[in-house]
Amino acid sequence: MTTIKLSFRNIKKSFKDYAIYFFTLILGVAIFYVFNSIESQTVLIEVTESTYEVIDMMTTMISAASVFVAFILGFLIIYASRFLMKRRNKEFGIYMLLGMSKRKISMVLFFETILIGIISLAVGLGLGVLLSQLMSMLVANMFKQI
Repeated sequence: MTTIKLSFRNIKKSFKDYAIYFFTLILGVAIFYVFNSIESQTVLIEVTESTYEVIDMMTTMISAASVFVAFILGFLIIYASRFLMKRRNKEFGIYMLLGMSKRKISMVLFFETILIGIISLAVGLGLGVLLSQLMSMLVANMFKQI
């Protein structure tokens, strides 16, 4: 069995364990997309100079919040990764007893991480696009531009 097939099987088998990690990554991608797309969306709104200053201040605050959220999500991802590794210690021990090398086990973990990352990136970007559209409507409505 190749390592990629084993990675797919492990993800399917332990989806409940991966769920918190998966949703944390999706949330992180979506939030960053929404935060970083607000500035480009407010350019489309015709604003007066005083309103522009408010929007500029709002984008500065959102950028600062984005850094804060990055730290929180980073800690959540590290915590979820450690949690997954602790839950799977027995599984790794069985792999080693069956003769799988540490390198092979590392490759399985690498492919699992890549697969989860690609899926969460795709889902997070889709969710981020939807949420950014809602956010742009909210911002436009705040400034009575719709």
